[in-house]
Formats: sequence, C-alpha cells, structure tokens
Amino acid sequence: MDQNPYRAPNELGHELPTTPTATMTIPFTGSRGGGRFLASQIDHGFAGVLFLAVGMNLGESIGNVPAGIAALTAYLGYYFVPEWLFGTTIGKSLFSLRVRQISGKPCTARQAAIRTLMRVVEVNPCLFGILPAGIAILSTERSQRLGDLLAGTIVVRNADQPGAGSERQVVRVVRRRN
Repeated sequence: MDQNPYRAPNELGHELPTTPTATMTIPFTGSRGGGRFLASQIDHGFAGVLFLAVGMNLGESIGNVPAGIAALTAYLGYYFVPEWLFGTTIGKSLFSLRVRQISGKPCTARQAAIRTLMRVVEVNPCLFGILPAGIAILSTERSQRLGDLLAGTIVVRNADQPGAGSERQVVRVVRRRN
C-alpha cells in the first residue's frame, strides 16, 4: 500500500461506517507533500517582506538593534497571530491547510507560540535551512515538524476537519498499519 496521505480514509484500509453518523470517525493524519512545502515558501515570502519593511522603516529612527528586534518580532508574529486566531496563515490557507491540536480542536495561543518559536531552530538559514523541519515531517507518522511535536499540533487539510462534510464528525487519531 502506498503512503499517499491524500487518499480518502477508506482507501487507507480503515473501516468506516457506510452511512454518515454523528459519531463517524476519520483517520487524522498530518499533511505532507508539495502543498505544505509551497505553503511554507509563500508564508516565508510574506513574513520576509514584513521583516524587511519593519526593519528598514525603523532602522534610522530607533537604531539597528531595536529595529532588528522589532523586525524579528514582526516576522515571528506573522506566523503566531494567524495560527492562533484562525488556525492558518496566508500560505496554508491557499492550500486549504490548518493547524489543529492532535485531538482535532483549534490550536491554542500556547501551542501557536511553541510552533512559532521552534521556527527559529527549524527553518533558520544559518542552521541548515528547512532541513530539520523537512526531516521531521518526512520521518514522523503524522507528518509533524519539531514544533508540532512539542506543541501537540498537526497540520491537516480543511476537508479532514470535523464538520467539513454535511454531518458533524468526531475526529480520532488512528495509526496506519502497513
């Protein structure tokens, strides 16, 4: 069986009820692949523009060090604020991805903060670029990066969320067996 995370749940070999019910369960696995990578690149572009705009506009007026701190705060804030408030960023939204708790509930402020702070380690160009995050996503069962593992979160497609269909669904984490 191939490991395509985009297959419908019943194609993964999980037994599901044949008729939708209020307690229907779906496998809740993370999203991996080109969509998540491209979403991260789009987000990095928006955050980078924000970083440069803040840093360059404040550099002469408040000094380089405070401007650098403000620019870094703006860069990290680009990820923290929308993931906390909306569960998604611009890039993730374009690819119908959301950050959720493993239980399926929305991401909390604490979880969004942990994910955001781990970006400093995971996607830092001075520390091997996106290599740590990419390795973690490819090697974990639920396609989680280090920030996801520490925060207890997962990136999922909108269609995999509770209530995405016509009936409200209960999400249950299921391990894939080969």
